[in-house]
Amino acid sequence: MILVTGNGTLSKELVKLSTDETSIVSLSKKTMDITDEYVVSDVIKKYMMTPDKPKYLIHSAALTKPMEINDTNPIESLSVNIVGTANVARTCHKYGIKFIYISTDFVYPSREYNYMPLSHTEDTPLKPSNNYGWSKLGGECVTQLVSDSLILRCALCDIPFRHSVAFTDVYRNSITHKDIAPLILKLKDEIGVINLADDNKTVYDFVSQYQEIDKGSGKGIAPSLRLNTQKLKELLGE
Repeated sequence: MILVTGNGTLSKELVKLSTDETSIVSLSKKTMDITDEYVVSDVIKKYMMTPDKPKYLIHSAALTKPMEINDTNPIESLSVNIVGTANVARTCHKYGIKFIYISTDFVYPSREYNYMPLSHTEDTPLKPSNNYGWSKLGGECVTQLVSDSLILRCALCDIPFRHSVAFTDVYRNSITHKDIAPLILKLKDEIGVINLADDNKTVYDFVSQYQEIDKGSGKGIAPSLRLNTQKLKELLGE
């Protein structure tokens, strides 16, 4: 069994991949409030008492949308993305469940910094450019303290796109939730940190592959990031 925290798009795409051999179960906020350590412990303990004990937990629950909520309510961001992650990671460690943390490319420095490399490898020094990135980096710090854990730095992009315009001057290695879900399952036995992303292109070029969208400028709004995915390709045998 694989447990997935949250009930967002990624969680739903993962549940679609559930099979008779490996069931994938989503734990929504209503089922398990990750900010309450006692609730987290009780819920996961119940699953550990079933015949099909969970071997993995994919932690996708986070305060994400809209991203600005991490700026307007930083304490809630701390409670969900850092403390909540700690509650889940600690319980997974207690029961010997592999902890897989879904992070973000926003933990990397943007192109505005002169010292930024051509592309970010998993070893690039980290410097988030917004509160969301800082909160997710806090979750990464938690995960690093758990043995045999896995951090996946994902450049997720919602399709259908949630905004009225897509930026023509902001570059990311965007990937859809649907495309990333099977990759997560393929990588679930790895440990350490992996950039999980697609080719680098403007947000507009990525979104326009799936839907018609107006063009806009993201200067001063969103950071441009370029991820090195060589490690991912080697692990997938590409």
